[in-house]
Formats: sequence, C-alpha cells, structure tokens
Amino acid sequence: MQFITQPFGEARLGEFLLGHLADPQWTIFRAAIAFVKRSGTQYVRQALREFSGRAQVRISVGIDLYGTSREGLSDLLEATAGGQLFVYRNNGPYTFHPKVYVFKSPRRADVLVGSGNLTGGGLFTNYEAFLAASLDLAMPEDAAFLQIVEATLNVWSQPQQGVCYALTPELLEQLVASGLVRSEAELAAMQQARTPAPQPATAPPTAGSPSGETMAPAAAPLFISVVVPRPPTIAAPQVETVEAEIVAEAAESASAAVIPPPGIVPLQVGGASCFVMILQNTDVGVGQTTKGTARRSPEVFIPLAALDQNPAFWTFPDLFTADVRWNNTHPASRRNGFGKMDRMKVPIRIGVIQSVRMSFGPRKGDFRLGNEALRSAGKVGDILLVRRVDPVNGFEYDIQVAPQGSPLFEQLAPFCNTQVANSPKRFGYF
Repeated sequence: MQFITQPFGEARLGEFLLGHLADPQWTIFRAAIAFVKRSGTQYVRQALREFSGRAQVRISVGIDLYGTSREGLSDLLEATAGGQLFVYRNNGPYTFHPKVYVFKSPRRADVLVGSGNLTGGGLFTNYEAFLAASLDLAMPEDAAFLQIVEATLNVWSQPQQGVCYALTPELLEQLVASGLVRSEAELAAMQQARTPAPQPATAPPTAGSPSGETMAPAAAPLFISVVVPRPPTIAAPQVETVEAEIVAEAAESASAAVIPPPGIVPLQVGGASCFVMILQNTDVGVGQTTKGTARRSPEVFIPLAALDQNPAFWTFPDLFTADVRWNNTHPASRRNGFGKMDRMKVPIRIGVIQSVRMSFGPRKGDFRLGNEALRSAGKVGDILLVRRVDPVNGFEYDIQVAPQGSPLFEQLAPFCNTQVANSPKRFGYF
C-alpha cells in the first residue's frame, strides 16, 4: 500500500499513469473518472494510444456539472480506438464522481483510488491524495479485493438505457447538441461570467484622508500564491501535427482572424490575442561560426518597438525578475527605468510544451525568446505566429511558424504591418 500526494510528491497521478501505460507487463487498463479535459488528456493521449494498440482499455467518464469537455472526450475517443469508452450520468440530483485507476496483468494488479481527475490539475498541479494498492493475484485476499473493484467498474461500464452509453463520435455530437457537454472555450466563458470582478481593498478612514482623516494601511491578504512543480514536457503527439494542418487548411478559406487549433482557449491582452513577425537572420541563423568560437545562444529577437506597443502581451514587467547582479554592475544601463530582467521557464507550446526564457536587455536594446526548438523552427522570411492562450491549456503561448508560400503565410502577411526602424523586420498584433 502506498500513499501518494501532489503537487509536491515524487510520483503524482500523471507520473503514475504515464509510467504504467509504458510498462509492457500490464495487459488491462480500467478507469472510472468524474471529469476529463484536454488540459489532462494532452499528457496521456499518446501513451494511451500506444497502450490501447497492444492491450485492453475500458474507461467510464462522468459528464456532470460541465466538468468534462468536448475536447477531452474527443481525445479519449481517438486514443482508445481499440478499447471501450463509456459516459455515465444519473439525471437526478446526483454526480458521477469516482476517480479509480486499475492496471492488471495475469499475476498482478495496481489499483489507485483518490481525488484526481483526468485534467491538468488533477494529474499534476492540484493538491490531491491517493491510496495505491499493489496486489499479488496469487494471494486469495488480493484477488478477492480486485474482484470487488472490478465488479463496481463493471456496473459503471455496462450499457444501460438512460444511464450509461458506449461513447461514439455520433453520441459525442449528440451530447454537445443537447448541451450536456461543452467545448473548453464555452466552459472558459462560463467560468469568466461566474467569476466576480475583484473589489479594491478598503480600510476605515482616519485623520488626514480626503474626508479629513488618514487612511489606515490595507490588511495583508489572508492567502498567498505558492509556486508548485510544473507538469512534465509532453512527448511529441501526432495530433499536434493534425492540429497544425487544420489551422493551415482553415486559413485557405478564412478571411478574418487566424483560427486557433481545436481545444485551445485563447486569451486577449491589450486588444490582441496574436503577435506576428517576419523572421530575419538573427532569429534563425547560428551566429558566430568562426572555428574555436562558441555558437550564439538559441534566441529569437522581438523588437523593443513590439514590446513597447503591447508589453502586457508578454507579461512585462509584472512577471519578470530583475537581474540584480547585472544591474549592480551596469547601473547606467537602464531603459524606461528598467534594468536587465528575465522570466524563466515560461511554458510555451512549440509543437509540444517547452520551457522558454524571456529576457529584456536594456544595454543591447532587445527582447529575446530563448529556446532551441523555437530558433530552429523557421527560415529567413517565414512568419512567426505567437498566440497568447489561457493558462488553463497548460501553457501560456502557442507558437507556430508559417513558411513562405503557405496558405497560413498569405493570411498572416497583412498583419505584419509595423516596420522596425533601420531593419527589414516587420511585426504586428491582432
């Protein structure tokens, strides 16, 4: 028996599932899960797809309280093409709320029961707890215990008119049409509508205030934010390529804004959700190539004019940290009052989610995105497309390169309408 906790435990639910899905000893995977969203399925769909190609899969999912999204179910359908996927709902004032995960082989079984759903938070970043039991099926007590668990899972994955149905693409569309299941964009809009605007803190007036009294300092907040470990980098899934192709195909007929990949919840900042820029040699070249010299750091250069035009798009300066040592060494090197500042390990999807360093350098007058995959993604003249997305996706930006001559390039080119002084580089927001 093992007690698993997250987000600070060594093995969170996500690591448990990924490790077991990759282990060839397991021949059966079963689960009953209350809520499923793409923020979680994006981490396991490739591993689940490979597992279902060689073993049995049987999963039951709840669709209550709008906790499960269309994209989450679609991902599971695609990843379990050779298995069985069910939706379970009691239409009364009740909620299908279990979180049970079972891996089985002829001799062993691992059973995990806890609080984590198949969402990004449930897998990695929420505070969750689980009991994991490792069973030896040669032991009568262990075999009897597994039979109890499997009997319950059987009830939840047995077609029953009005309660439990095998999920198909056609049924998924019916669930969406009926309003029982919604897209993640719709769910985000619902959440935003339910969330009240923050109210400014007030304090009783005292002597010296506009009413003749002095304002007392506002009370410290009751709760603070604590950074938790990030989810792991996602192994390159084939579906990402499919999503990119959908964007390109949509661009052929679209006449307005670029259509985001399916399931991505965009975020508009400063009146814009996208940034575009025509790449130049400094963004894609290797820099110094003289024998015996070091290769230049893998960085893409964003013009300071672009940063100035919409700093909030880049979370600047709010989420950046000053480089105190550098600033103390170069006290005169400041721009608009800011010295050198960095934001480390920004989660950005460049095909897969990766950590990107954002750097503001007043001395050289540039703003940089540091990442090898990003720098290697394009060629001179291609267009860099940076989408700002809601962190609910599991990342903050989605980056794609539109090659010259592609339909997406033709759609994006008119938005590159701001010329950088003394440079062929052009950029724009929309």
